[in-house]
Amino acid sequence: MVGTGSEVKMDAKHMLEEMGDLESRIAVVYERFASQFRDAADVSDLWASMSREEMHHADLLSRAAVGTGNVAVDPTVAAHVAKLQAVVVRYESEQVKILQLQDALEATVDLEEAEEDHLHAHLIQLGDAARALIDRPDMQHRLRGVMEHTVKLFGTSALQERLARRRVGD
Repeated sequence: MVGTGSEVKMDAKHMLEEMGDLESRIAVVYERFASQFRDAADVSDLWASMSREEMHHADLLSRAAVGTGNVAVDPTVAAHVAKLQAVVVRYESEQVKILQLQDALEATVDLEEAEEDHLHAHLIQLGDAARALIDRPDMQHRLRGVMEHTVKLFGTSALQERLARRRVGD
């Protein structure tokens, strides 16, 4: 999280900056998967596209931060961003150990779910500039359907069932 030591800056500007940083870090994870699994060309291309999409989201969040003041936010927003950060840190450190395509797909689903639950769901609480991002088509995860189809083709049955349960819960 943004801050030093145990101090965490819980204002809208810093939360948006942190969210943008997390999006760019997720983009790096996807780019590494694209390179690592380049022999599975369709899946590799999907990860490369997802990486570009995440970098674009990072840019949008950074721009929103510039237009946002240091307005205090509900501590639950910081807690959600911390949860997303934990998932990102986990896959940044574990990525070198992920050798199977199915495991990389599971990591991708974990990252996408964490993003949805802990980032996108809380933009509304971060001021006008962030709220304006919510309905922007270029802030949406346009590749989610393609990712779900990829999991159907290459993922484990447990991962397929997990996605199906999540869709029912939406």
